[in-house]
Amino acid sequence: MTIQELPFDLYVQILEQLTPFTDSDESIIGLISCLKASTSLRTAASVSRLWEPHYRVRYTICDPAKEQSRKQSTGGDWRLMYLERRRIDLETLDILFKIVTERDHGRLERAREVNTMFSFDAWNALEIAANYPLPETFREPGAPEQRPVPPHAVPIRFWAQMLLGAIARSDAVRTWGELISNDTPQAFELSFACVSSFFVYPPMKVLSQLEELTALCKAYFIEHQIPLDPAEFTSDTGKLRFVCTSICDFLWSYGFEAADGQRFHMLQNRFPHLFLTTHKATIPISLVYVFVCIARKMGVTAAPVDFPTRVLAVVSSPDPDVSEFFVDVFGSRTQAILTLHDDIPHFLTQAGITATSMLHGISPASSTSMLVRASRNVLASVYNFPAGAVPEVVLHTAFYASLVVNVIFMNNHRYLLNIMKHINWFLLDLLPVLVDSLTPLLNTHLQEQLTTHCKAIMEDEKEAAATSHPRSALTREVKFFVGMVFKHAAHGYVGYVYGWDPSCAAAEDWIHEMGVNSLSRGRHQPFYHALTQSGSSRYVAEDNIRTTCLEPADVRRIFVDAPGAGRYFEDLTQVDGRARFLLSPELNAAYPDDEAFGDQWLKQGED
Repeated sequence: MTIQELPFDLYVQILEQLTPFTDSDESIIGLISCLKASTSLRTAASVSRLWEPHYRVRYTICDPAKEQSRKQSTGGDWRLMYLERRRIDLETLDILFKIVTERDHGRLERAREVNTMFSFDAWNALEIAANYPLPETFREPGAPEQRPVPPHAVPIRFWAQMLLGAIARSDAVRTWGELISNDTPQAFELSFACVSSFFVYPPMKVLSQLEELTALCKAYFIEHQIPLDPAEFTSDTGKLRFVCTSICDFLWSYGFEAADGQRFHMLQNRFPHLFLTTHKATIPISLVYVFVCIARKMGVTAAPVDFPTRVLAVVSSPDPDVSEFFVDVFGSRTQAILTLHDDIPHFLTQAGITATSMLHGISPASSTSMLVRASRNVLASVYNFPAGAVPEVVLHTAFYASLVVNVIFMNNHRYLLNIMKHINWFLLDLLPVLVDSLTPLLNTHLQEQLTTHCKAIMEDEKEAAATSHPRSALTREVKFFVGMVFKHAAHGYVGYVYGWDPSCAAAEDWIHEMGVNSLSRGRHQPFYHALTQSGSSRYVAEDNIRTTCLEPADVRRIFVDAPGAGRYFEDLTQVDGRARFLLSPELNAAYPDDEAFGDQWLKQGED
């Protein structure tokens, strides 16, 4: 039977009905299948505009320079651009899978490879991998999940998130490095947005949110008949002040406000991706950042001021007859506009600022000074934050971001040493962030220090990757196993074992400080490396290990509260008050007998 060809335009119209997806290839497979069909259908499926909506939905993040080059090399053909990005996806996912399954083949070097070759072009593929469906054990009851769980889904999610972090943080460090020689007022918006990069939130998302806020602000102005044309308000002092006050009013109407009491000290209101969304009750510097970004987009010449008591904004006009004034965004519910003559001297006097040093307190601030001030705010919050108020990974991430800012702009070795103490939380950052991006920005002395530290960590990683712990080689019994869930006999916390030593392998100082020799079996007993439910690491004597299991609610929060668990474990089995994790490829290689040992322990129920 002969199948009659349809008209070309009808084929195109049919293919236009394919729905774009962010995390599914269903429609694209349809298009690609058409490329392999009859001449008419192949020609229709090659039409560039058919691929554009799929490209825009799937690829929301890119490396701007690489994207421009891609457009030039393909002549702007969306099909060719999509196929090129898909090639990058496949290469990225192949490297990711090797990071998960082949620790002994250069995990750190592979992270550098992804960052160097693809940077933000790898973002969307990694983001999909970081959100692969979890095994049913870890899902909310009744939560629908149509997607199949891929092999090693949990460690893939973990390492994909680590790669995303390395990409974002490397970009942030390079962006901040440019401020050293080129700190322009225009750099403020992007450089401050990069603080959120440390939380795996790319700066282009922050910039997009600011654009959306500006569009809402303009709509607010139109609704309230407030001047929008800079030519109308920049040459009139009263109108310019009214516009600035109205921007503050818009922010308050949209949920932004001055944080008070305990909210003022919350860590979350220091980071753009949070104070733009869930923590709009925030501190002065955050409110000034939002105000300045919106004001500039609306034609107002505004800048932050590193004022001693709280950050202000300064507004000026190209018209010499219009005097500059200050905006107290944080206090704008009481008084938004402050003048140099009437208000600022009083504020400076209250802060103990002398007339000779007054100029610094009222001059437009550099992006560098705002970043340093923001980082000091974060450090103050981290040091004074109540234990358990936020997950440990959040504290470490905030601390890391602030330390990096201070190392870049203050060149202080104490900050560098603290970074190295925390780098195991961000292992894949070692080469792309610390070696490739941060080291070139430092003075010679700090470069040598950082290089030495990084080489030592790389050697440790190589040694760990090459080391195996078969039980057949043991001369002393190790009663428990990697993957066991336990309760600490003395302190009561729940932990997850991810390593063991036949006897205590800690330094003498730690053994003395922790009173190890006072235990019934002292140091000459197995010790276990463990993660607590909050994500912190512990080194636990076998004497203190007690069998336990997890409540369903705790199971579902494992990878939220202790994301590091995703590096080591894949699933969880619980039987009669006992529990063990199934091991990731990394732990199966390091402890080749423990999977079977743990399975036998679970069946026998022996303590």
